[in-house]
Amino acid sequence: MQPNGWMVVGLNTNFYATVPSELEHGELLGQPAQVRFFPVAWHWTYGDGAQATLGMPGATWAAQGLRDFDATPTSHLYQAKGLYSIDLDIQFGAEYQYAGSGWTPVVGTIDVPANRLRAVAGDAKTVLVNHDCLVNPKGPGC
Repeated sequence: MQPNGWMVVGLNTNFYATVPSELEHGELLGQPAQVRFFPVAWHWTYGDGAQATLGMPGATWAAQGLRDFDATPTSHLYQAKGLYSIDLDIQFGAEYQYAGSGWTPVVGTIDVPANRLRAVAGDAKTVLVNHDCLVNPKGPGC
């Protein structure tokens, strides 16, 4: 998520997942067999009662050529301060290949939960200062 581990009430929080396809190799009845799993949907539960099921994993603001806090197809806006648990279930499809045949789709999907994110939403106050607050943290506006 961006920002990492925190949100600003009223500004967009960008969520994204990095999920590769998985290829499993094995042998079945003495013949080579493979199963390929690939993500098809991402179901986000934002912890504030809102949910979204999307057909894309999202990406960082930089990868999308956006500025911090810009809206993205996978962003969410929190309306209240608090501690939130964000859950993601990734829906995977599958197909198999046996004994050198072509890929055959498997009917159905499987949902796999990702790691839970815990993040705090708070207010942000900005001020204009004419110096570096790291150099003079007690200066006006710091």
